[in-house]
Amino acid sequence: MKCVFVRPKFDSASIYSNLWCQRLIDAVKDKLEGYIDLSEDKATRENVEKALSENPDADFCFYNHGNTEGLAEQGGAGYAIDRKNSYLLKGRFAYSMACLWGQGGGAQAYSEGAKAVVAYAEEFTFTTEDEQYFSEAANSGFIAYANGETVWAKIKAVMVEAFNKIIDAIQDPWGKMWARWDRDALRVYGEGADTPESKCTFRKIAIRIFGPKVGWKLTKAFPVSVALFAFGLGVLVHDYVDALYHAGGWQEVFDPQGGYIGAIILTVGFILAYYQLALALRR
Repeated sequence: MKCVFVRPKFDSASIYSNLWCQRLIDAVKDKLEGYIDLSEDKATRENVEKALSENPDADFCFYNHGNTEGLAEQGGAGYAIDRKNSYLLKGRFAYSMACLWGQGGGAQAYSEGAKAVVAYAEEFTFTTEDEQYFSEAANSGFIAYANGETVWAKIKAVMVEAFNKIIDAIQDPWGKMWARWDRDALRVYGEGADTPESKCTFRKIAIRIFGPKVGWKLTKAFPVSVALFAFGLGVLVHDYVDALYHAGGWQEVFDPQGGYIGAIILTVGFILAYYQLALALRR
């Protein structure tokens, strides 16, 4: 197991996220075959892309600011990972402690083939007085993974339990409130765990037909292929009906015809082909 850790540090909040990631590295480094630590000025988009490209077997861990579009690079002016390069996370476990990435970019990374994505759908909040507690909860999922846990639902359960423990331990009512907020904002996108929400009708149909594991990984080529098949079949049937009408009127159109049977066979074959593909991808 290898990992690329990315932890910018450029403002008051990222002082803590950088520290939390250092604690995480210290906790898991003996479990890793190797790791790359891109901290502070090393946490640039160029360095992140280079590290991921050169280490295709490494997982990805990010501690800093984020939003629906991406994860901030050093300085906060640009993104280390965003929608344009999130394909680099394909095949990796992507673990983040960043605001809002679970709403957009994290879901996209999962749809593009990330093994699993830990992210937050809302802002990640904490109090400086109890930062140690928040650090423990934020780090708990990756520590479980480093210790051999690869069932994503169990990793989420570990993290939820960690947040519940710090909620009980924190005395400050504001700290308790923010810990509950973070716990409820947590998303673990992976088979058996959370499924990203989608506003796309075709995506919803794909998830309903093929299940979340396949439905979220299908690209835009899927609705295009369905639309092309439906359009081509419609043209074929229209011309066939038109030929039958000119040959014998409506009676000929409504009589049983081999062409209709052929169209049905094509449609069933098309559906079965997609279904078999879905079964293969689920394995």
